[in-house]
Amino acid sequence: MNLHKFNSISEKLKSHQKLIAVSKGQDLEKIKQLYDIGHRDFGENFLQELKEKKAILPSDIRWHFLGNIQSNKAKDIVMCSDLIHSIGRSKIFNKLSELKTNKSIKILLQLKLGEEETKSGFNEAEIYEIVATNESTNITIKGLMVIAEGGIEIEKLKLQFSQAKNVFEKIKSMNKDVEFLSMGMSNDYELALSQGSNMIRIGTSIFGARN
Repeated sequence: MNLHKFNSISEKLKSHQKLIAVSKGQDLEKIKQLYDIGHRDFGENFLQELKEKKAILPSDIRWHFLGNIQSNKAKDIVMCSDLIHSIGRSKIFNKLSELKTNKSIKILLQLKLGEEETKSGFNEAEIYEIVATNESTNITIKGLMVIAEGGIEIEKLKLQFSQAKNVFEKIKSMNKDVEFLSMGMSNDYELALSQGSNMIRIGTSIFGARN
């Protein structure tokens, strides 16, 4: 656990910027350490792990779901999460639209950056269409999430982050609920913040190696 790293990242953040401590694969004691110094936003990738932690840890933690979503687990993920970052397929968006729940479903739409086949995500046109046509009363689109393309030079990365910022600004002008651009992880968060991110997702550089 690197509290010094956590503090140095936190001190650089402006009041409108938020740090999500990615706690997947981390034990409860480490999460409690951050909780005890006032941190409340934690990110998980797997439903079962999220369920177990949520049941044990304090109820005022805000849980962010960051992982891939399977249709049959969508409702449980909704019930356990405060914000779902990883909506990158129409099938899952439509599934959430049809859910019968009295809980408001807050989501980020995942914008696909670059050409990596393995990454899910919508292209720009699809994002605009979803924001313009969403009539679901239970889904609130809170913004955009991006994962940078791996192994690219910094100038290309800058361009991708700049593209994401432009898409974010456009959907913000289309929908008053939009407020978060979730962009930046351990190895690129400083660049992401300089390019307009207001939500970064940091895991191992704070918590250390996963179990």
